[in-house]
Amino acid sequence: FVQAVACGEAREIACYGTRGDGKTIGILAAMIGHAAKHDEQKFDLPVRWIGVTDTFASHKIKTVRSLELPLWKGCWKVYDGGHLAVARVNGREIVHLDLFGIEDEGAKDRVRMETVGVWFEEPAPTAVLVSSRGVDEFTWSIAITSQRLPSHCHPAVMTLNYPDEDHWTWRRFGPQPGTSGVSPDMPTRRWFRIPPGETASADQRKEWAEALKERPDLKRRLLDGQPGTVLLGPQVAVGFREDLHVAKARIEPVYNEPIFIGQDFGHTPATIIGQVWRGQLRVLFAAAAQKAGIRQHYQETVLPWILNTCPWVRGAARTMICGCYDPSGETGEQSDLEANAVAELERQLPGLWWPGPIKWESRKHTLIASFNRHVRPGELALQIDPVEARDLVKALSSRWHYPQDRQGQVSRDLPKKPNHPWEDLGDAFIYWLWGLTTEHSQPATITVETEFALGGPVGW
Repeated sequence: FVQAVACGEAREIACYGTRGDGKTIGILAAMIGHAAKHDEQKFDLPVRWIGVTDTFASHKIKTVRSLELPLWKGCWKVYDGGHLAVARVNGREIVHLDLFGIEDEGAKDRVRMETVGVWFEEPAPTAVLVSSRGVDEFTWSIAITSQRLPSHCHPAVMTLNYPDEDHWTWRRFGPQPGTSGVSPDMPTRRWFRIPPGETASADQRKEWAEALKERPDLKRRLLDGQPGTVLLGPQVAVGFREDLHVAKARIEPVYNEPIFIGQDFGHTPATIIGQVWRGQLRVLFAAAAQKAGIRQHYQETVLPWILNTCPWVRGAARTMICGCYDPSGETGEQSDLEANAVAELERQLPGLWWPGPIKWESRKHTLIASFNRHVRPGELALQIDPVEARDLVKALSSRWHYPQDRQGQVSRDLPKKPNHPWEDLGDAFIYWLWGLTTEHSQPATITVETEFALGGPVGW
């Protein structure tokens, strides 16, 4: 990694590692190596670098401490309250590193300053040491355009713990198993994965594993060296555990048994489909449609899945389909401006439908109780398909969260909004759970004339 940065083996370089793997030490050493090559080719010293993270507090807690480690023997010195780090070798200043956070839009302008090297520290959100929102891809792109000072090469480098698998810092480089490689879509991008535990001792890792045993999401990212789901705020689905509530293999639907549906409306309609079988609450499918109405969502996504996976429901919708929906859909024009959402839902998929709860406390109780429900001692009832319901797993693990104020405190006891599609998937899941307890509600009236039109529901 140090050699790649120093010699300019790639235009963009990402270094992923687990807790205590020396990523920050690596990039600081790489800056010195780069300066040596820069000097050999007669470019002016010192070499200018910018060090960017989401808040300056993150630099003060982590970066400045790394700069002051005894291993540097005084090579690095910190000035201006931590905003400037200077590397000296043989009495010469060879690197000037400007450290700053981008807490607001005004601070983002600082990435436009002319520089040779760019370093982003933890650009993916994290909850380690300090709460971090991460840095967006647009800011990364702007920083690259600021690398205008003369040098033998202009590396743009990020060092980070493993991010979420669909975060831009992972997708941009496309890392594969192994310790290093080149992005398959962009040969100017190179990635490195530090083997877990390269610098941390076995005793440290054992201690961390014990500390994170109730947080498998963090253990995966911080100890196991794999991308995972990042906790963005206090978890709404308290009690959900991916290692316990997500099935180890695909869940096959039980033939000729009814399916249960939870439906949330709005500009991001979300649908949960599952079955109850021998006490198990099985989630088979979860999907949300960005900026689509119920008609498009059902015709393009939901109905094809049902026909392909549970074809026996087609001729028996009234006995094989039960659903619970967001009561806000009973008013308004959210389904392609032609009918209200509930009317369109019943038109697309006739069955036994009833409205879900409105008050958050009732919904919250239903949610939390589901994670503790057992089929028998030692066997949890809730099981979620790891593939077809992957987005629901992400929502329950971390992305469906409560809002926080600047001090990191929960600002209100309601899930963060807007937060699409995670809040929509979470709400749809609650309606699905609520619908399984039939004493809560009475089925809505079904229009029998549409049910068997064209041999089945209109959507088919």
